[in-house]
Amino acid sequence: TMPNIRTRLQQSRLKAFSLMESLLTLVLISFLTLSLSGTVQDLFRKSQETLFFLSFEQVYVDSQKLALSTRQDIFLELEGSQVSNGYQELNLPASIQLVQPLTLHFQETGGNSSLAKVQFQSSDGLVTYQLYLGSGRYKKTKT
Repeated sequence: TMPNIRTRLQQSRLKAFSLMESLLTLVLISFLTLSLSGTVQDLFRKSQETLFFLSFEQVYVDSQKLALSTRQDIFLELEGSQVSNGYQELNLPASIQLVQPLTLHFQETGGNSSLAKVQFQSSDGLVTYQLYLGSGRYKKTKT
């Protein structure tokens, strides 16, 4: 019985990875992990930027509606890393910078009183919102 166990153990030797094979596997897995990590970060940054621009457009429209419904002037302030109308605040992601500070004035009739350009510098280029006088509408362009 005891000699049988020894004989079986000697006959069934397990093959293991050598040190070189183990290092090669570790390097390959590390390379794949790092390359996928960069891709995921890039997708996350682009998604964050897209969500910011959608949120900015919503705050712009909400400011217009708020001025109209409350019959009060509303000021949408864009400065530093924040957009605020006094009721809502929106923080800019790290990958987006405001080109120049600006305050938009929405009259109690709901329209804005300027032909201002709101510009953001993103990782994909310059995003410009050209505002139309009175109507509160805008045209968005990317360059």
